[in-house]
Amino acid sequence: MSARITSRAFLACAAALVAAPASLAGYTITQGASAPQYTDFTLNFDEPGTPTGGVGPDFWAVSHGLTLDSGVGGGGQVADFDPGWGLGDGQSWLGPFGAFMTFDTDLTGMSLEVWDPSGPPTPFGGGLGVFIFNDGVEVGSLFVEPAWGGLGDTWFNIVGDGGDVFDEVRILGFGFPADTYIDNLSWNVVPGPGALALFGVAGLARRRRRA
Repeated sequence: MSARITSRAFLACAAALVAAPASLAGYTITQGASAPQYTDFTLNFDEPGTPTGGVGPDFWAVSHGLTLDSGVGGGGQVADFDPGWGLGDGQSWLGPFGAFMTFDTDLTGMSLEVWDPSGPPTPFGGGLGVFIFNDGVEVGSLFVEPAWGGLGDTWFNIVGDGGDVFDEVRILGFGFPADTYIDNLSWNVVPGPGALALFGVAGLARRRRRA
């Protein structure tokens, strides 16, 4: 299976993104020591029934509406990786050449922890990019030095402002090796038509009780 992105493309992207903006209009991506925890869906790879070792990209499709793939395809690895790397407690997910997350439903906000040994960004490589898409169009990006070995800020928060949404998140390290670890995902989704109908019924019931 061919890689999604080649080493040459990684270097070209790194050079272009050193001066990239943190976000585009309508979206905000931040890196910090903490982030808000969203409540619609959570995923920490320690849930009962989660396999270890190689896990296919569609494993969380039914339970979470999430396809989670690596940059080389075929999914990623789930394990309790070496604590000496500063990856926190419990299991996390490893994707060679990045983490590619595609959601069945539009998101309004998402947070997660990320580690990657790519180091600081330079015109010749290094650094980590977070890219968000809506309906296949890139709508926001952030390029930073990733956390590694217990150093640096691990948390990322992604928000659609003023009703803007996104349905895909790509996280790419531009170092060698480009191994991206993620954990403690949480996100909120846009209510579907069925949920909105339930909200309408609940509102109607409240109005009738007040009458």
